[in-house]
Amino acid sequence: MSTENAPDGVDATKTFALRRGNALTLADDHVYVDRGDDTPIRFAFEDIVEVQYDSFDWFLAVLSVILVLFGGYSTTENVLGGLGFAAAGVGSFYLTYRKRGKLSFNVTGRSKPLIVYPEHSEAAYEAFRPHMSE
Repeated sequence: MSTENAPDGVDATKTFALRRGNALTLADDHVYVDRGDDTPIRFAFEDIVEVQYDSFDWFLAVLSVILVLFGGYSTTENVLGGLGFAAAGVGSFYLTYRKRGKLSFNVTGRSKPLIVYPEHSEAAYEAFRPHMSE
């Protein structure tokens, strides 16, 4: 958490690096999200309807591991089928791991929630609490 990567002309109070590049910046009255794909997204704190934090989906991770184990066991009967189940379990676990620490913002005027993956997601979520209680 620093203020070094803030966009130009923004008086940043806190900046959080995103896992896939660039930054999530909290200013006094606005939030800036620069994901590197196009122009930064800017919205006011009062436009935020809800902020959700998902740390890790343990249920899906356990099911993925069970699928890998079942696939390994099934190779005794059908090698190709067992390897298919194991590959599906590994793929499911990989996708579940990639989505850890997800912050999603429901913002007025946007049809879909804005989803970011900060490197320190719990600290970023805690930084939003004072602004959301207003």
